[in-house]
Amino acid sequence: MPQFWQPTRLTRQQLEERRLAAQPLLTDPHWSTAALAEYFGVKPGTVRVWRARLKERGSLDATLSSGRPNFLNDVQVAQIIDLLEQGPDPARFPDGRWTTERVRDLIGFKFDIWYDHDWIGKLLHRWGFSWQQVEKHAHEQDLEKVEAWLEDELPALEKKGRSWRNHRMGR
Repeated sequence: MPQFWQPTRLTRQQLEERRLAAQPLLTDPHWSTAALAEYFGVKPGTVRVWRARLKERGSLDATLSSGRPNFLNDVQVAQIIDLLEQGPDPARFPDGRWTTERVRDLIGFKFDIWYDHDWIGKLLHRWGFSWQQVEKHAHEQDLEKVEAWLEDELPALEKKGRSWRNHRMGR
């Protein structure tokens, strides 16, 4: 008997469609477990599970997947967002940045809920925060002086460097 379902990977909706297509045949005495398994491209154990589920619940409809529970309630999330918007304590973090580890510690010490720092990034994104690139200059840096140095001094140094390299290589 040819196999009816061909894909190697099925979506949740396709899995339910396959179960529902098999549902009327599960109670048909002419179909053996092995024949149904071959026809729908599943293992015989899956057909037995389908039959038990059909007997227990009366249907092979998909169940809702609740997902991972939220450990923080809405009030706690609002408090965390307020704290994040105020910025980190300058006495503890002079660079003024929130990292996922720091946010994790904030949530852990305040609410005794400890997330993995990788999950904190997903939570921050869910709460409307985005990853920011760290500025690569000191806060004390005078940008006007830097630009003046780049315009005036750097070309002379580069020219000097080229002449020194040319001299060493005998050019």
